[in-house]
Amino acid sequence: MFHKIGFTRPENLWRDFSLERKSETTNARGRAVNGYVCEPPVFLRAVLCGATPEQIERFHQLGHPVSHVISHTGKPRAKAGDRLILGSTAYYIRGVDDPGDQGIWTLYYCEERSDAHDENQLG
Repeated sequence: MFHKIGFTRPENLWRDFSLERKSETTNARGRAVNGYVCEPPVFLRAVLCGATPEQIERFHQLGHPVSHVISHTGKPRAKAGDRLILGSTAYYIRGVDDPGDQGIWTLYYCEERSDAHDENQLG
């Protein structure tokens, strides 16, 4: 249920992520336009871990590549399609898991994208 963090190093501990929610609006022609909204600012204190081969394979079969698992205490605050920003790297949430449905711990299965986090682009 919980991930092995490995050696305890500062880079393996809690980090502050900025949450950007996926939004869908329509343009003047009536076409759907996707983007991300970060107002009001929402921050998430979480632990970043690499995804296991089993997790990577499970999401690959669903057509959603994942590279990392981000976990935090409490109920889910984001949904699939949102993204978490850490520095210049965006982590696109592909799946959310609340083990035991107790609201004690939340796991976000994410794809790391350092090439798409530029002026609110949709990846």
